[in-house]
Amino acid sequence: MEVYNQNRDQNKSMHDEIREQNAKLKDAPFKDKLAYFKEYYLKTTIIAVIIIFFVGHLAYSMFTAPSGTAFAAYFFNDTGDSASTELIDGFVAYQNIDTKKYSAYIDATMNYAPDVAAQETYMALQKSMAVLAAGGLDVIVGDTDTIDYFAKGECVHNITEILPADLLTLFEDKLYYTKSGEMEEWIPAGIYVTDAPKLNQYYYYVNKEPILSFVINSNNLDNAIAFLRYLYIESNE
Repeated sequence: MEVYNQNRDQNKSMHDEIREQNAKLKDAPFKDKLAYFKEYYLKTTIIAVIIIFFVGHLAYSMFTAPSGTAFAAYFFNDTGDSASTELIDGFVAYQNIDTKKYSAYIDATMNYAPDVAAQETYMALQKSMAVLAAGGLDVIVGDTDTIDYFAKGECVHNITEILPADLLTLFEDKLYYTKSGEMEEWIPAGIYVTDAPKLNQYYYYVNKEPILSFVINSNNLDNAIAFLRYLYIESNE
């Protein structure tokens, strides 16, 4: 028994209309075909092209993006130009980091003020802890309040346990001691880098006394130590 489809006549007429239109256009002048295309297909075609371009660009970005981070530093409460890449570009060249495979960056937008309950401070600490927990942060530079905060949370290394002998000798008079962990054990948690030529060249800590610390779970400790060496290369080198 045939089941009646109430839309059958309508569907048939639509199909016939489309076939009729195509037949008319077959021998129509080019301008008529173009007008028909603009009226019925142009918007759809534009949208399809945009989608294809977006998907293609996204796929290209995913396949060509660096697969990991070779070095990452957070500069807290600095005076430098946060948009400048000169310092990190110089370090990338110095360390021969392949930026096609690995990313390297300095975030100089971070701020920490322990006595100010500002949204900016809260966001900076949240961001730092998230990246730090993922092993994506290598160096923290900041004032005593900043280093005290991270040392108390056992987020930074004891300098004497990681630096090679030549650097320990070089910086033995510049170590910064603070309390670490719940037991509040005093450790050398950082190095005063006030006189670092590269920091001064780019005005990162004008009239301040910055301290550099190494993050405890850094995945790139060798590069982090190399960064300390790089900071002390004279500006004209």
